[in-house]
Amino acid sequence: MKTKLHKKYLAYRQSGNIIIKLAVVAFTIVFLYDQLFYQKDISSVFNVFSEISTDLSSIILLLIAVILMPINIILESIKWKYLINKLEKISLLVALKGVLAGISVSMIMPNRVGDYLGRVFILKKADRLQAVLSTILGSLSQLVTTMLFGLISLIFYYTEYVNIYDGLNFWLYIGIILVGISLIFTMILAYLNFSVFSIIIKKISGRYYNKIEKYAQVFSWYSQQELLNVLFLSMFRYAVFSLQFFLLLHFFGISTNYVESMMLIAVIYIFMAIIPTIALTEIGVRGSVSLYVFQHHIEALGIWSPEIAVGVVSASSLLWIFNLVFPAIVGTIFVFSLRFFRKSNGN
Repeated sequence: MKTKLHKKYLAYRQSGNIIIKLAVVAFTIVFLYDQLFYQKDISSVFNVFSEISTDLSSIILLLIAVILMPINIILESIKWKYLINKLEKISLLVALKGVLAGISVSMIMPNRVGDYLGRVFILKKADRLQAVLSTILGSLSQLVTTMLFGLISLIFYYTEYVNIYDGLNFWLYIGIILVGISLIFTMILAYLNFSVFSIIIKKISGRYYNKIEKYAQVFSWYSQQELLNVLFLSMFRYAVFSLQFFLLLHFFGISTNYVESMMLIAVIYIFMAIIPTIALTEIGVRGSVSLYVFQHHIEALGIWSPEIAVGVVSASSLLWIFNLVFPAIVGTIFVFSLRFFRKSNGN
């Protein structure tokens, strides 16, 4: 009797795995197909290509941006492998599969929460909730990086909105600088001392701590040096996809200098970080935010034009295609490697 029940359980588990995998892949493909072939904001990007100069320098810019795409994914894979090795030793190839599968799953879920789920389901033995918490630490380091560069850029960018030499505006600007610097130091300090959260959770959970102890302790596994290493990897990755954006802007004819572009891009990223989106609709948000930031800056220089507007939106959209759509398409292959149900002793 037990043998029959066990066989039925195995059959249901296998069927459930297959059904969920097929559903994830189907939804991802349908949504991507709709976005790439039916949405006007994507088709407009392809239309712009016919008007772009095909000289050698433009081709080189595009090629470098394309080459940076796998570098971006590999850096994220190295970071996730570094964090998850506390739970389960995995190869870089497995980490890469998990990251790509996570991107695929994230395309159909709000704020890319599917990214965590897609990754942890590729693990064979690790407790999945612990793995999610470790993965969140990686996302947190990327958020700290985005906020760090974004706040610094906002301090400079603010002067384009307000005349800081006009009485009260000067003191308001000084206040903004002090608040910005305080936030930066607070975020970095909190991130590097994230183990304190294990102690805080223990104190506030009281008698229920025994039930959540193994999850609360995840935050104490990583030393300050290890968290700093993860932060450096996040900064390196940030530099890569920011450079991609810069190169694509120049490819579409937006000739701003590097430092100026990096500041504007940092402002765009910090806005994107605080705007809730579904990854699939993010392209519209990205285009709108990018257009707003660049338009305000370039209009002040007196050189704004409809062609520049199209170039900014096209660069933002193509960056989205490079870093999310293409990896999501590749990731659908690795969705079939995920284990949504596994043996009962595997957590």
